[in-house]
Amino acid sequence: MKPLLPSAFAALALLLAGTAPARADDTAPRAPLRTMVLNDHLVAFYQGRPDESAVKPGPRQWPDLGAIFVGVATYAIHDGDTALVYDSFTDTASAQWVRDWLVKAGVRRFVLVNSHWHLDHIGGNAVYADSLRLASEGTRAKLAMKRDAIEAGTEEGPPAIRPLALPDLGIASDTTIMIGKVRVLLRPVAIHSADGLVIELPDDKLLLAGDTLEDTATFVAEPQSIPQQYKTLGAMRGWGFTKILPNHGNPAVIAAGGYGLGLIDTTRAYIRRLVEHAKDADFQKQPLESFVGDAIRRGDVSLWWAYRDAHANNLAVVAKAWQDQPAPAFDPAP
Repeated sequence: MKPLLPSAFAALALLLAGTAPARADDTAPRAPLRTMVLNDHLVAFYQGRPDESAVKPGPRQWPDLGAIFVGVATYAIHDGDTALVYDSFTDTASAQWVRDWLVKAGVRRFVLVNSHWHLDHIGGNAVYADSLRLASEGTRAKLAMKRDAIEAGTEEGPPAIRPLALPDLGIASDTTIMIGKVRVLLRPVAIHSADGLVIELPDDKLLLAGDTLEDTATFVAEPQSIPQQYKTLGAMRGWGFTKILPNHGNPAVIAAGGYGLGLIDTTRAYIRRLVEHAKDADFQKQPLESFVGDAIRRGDVSLWWAYRDAHANNLAVVAKAWQDQPAPAFDPAP
């Protein structure tokens, strides 16, 4: 099969959209998938973000809380018969759906890049067991250390990810690779998680942000390093991209081409306010809206119900890390 032209990619997206309904068996994607053709060499695959009224009561598992309820995207950069896939969803069925879609579009060679070690980004790695798998050096080390627990389902609880396909190679510094004629820059960043790896498409002025940025608010996984994350976010803002595609965001914004730099400003302001208010008597009762209300009014982010739980968790971990520590000095916002 010849590689599809850009117009054919768009047509295929329309034909396949909505054709992966979630089923009760473990061979089905955890939630329906949809495709978004963003340009002639970039496709987004999106899953989840249900309305709160559609979520049935009952026990929650880590894929629900960390991915499905807030919505999760993965991306494929493609040219000719080659594609780079950025993250692999929470499960092999979802990852296989993406791979099958790309194969139908003419892709024969794959490179998988993991943004960081968290489970909702590496659940389908085994689908690319026959392909080159890249991540930061930190991700390789973390997954190797935690492999037994992840495969046993004890790292975050069930479901287990078994088998877990580890990255083959680690990226320790900015690295350029070519996907056909598309220039791809892999950039390690210690934001959200110390082992982060984002992707910059310099010719498109696009950033694939992984979990370094989210809409409505970031999950604070490593509260002790918030001052350093704040500084690194400011440096990242100056790289030269003008649009941002996060892994967790509003599907309408992603489909329209991504977020502006205001998403970085919102994230910096949010994590700074968390630390600066950690000593407030009512800190752990302060609502999400009190931290991001201005950004919502500007249109930099939208208020999504599932982030209230994330915010409550952020308040708890930041209070534990900072309420008895002196407040750090933050550089002015750019």
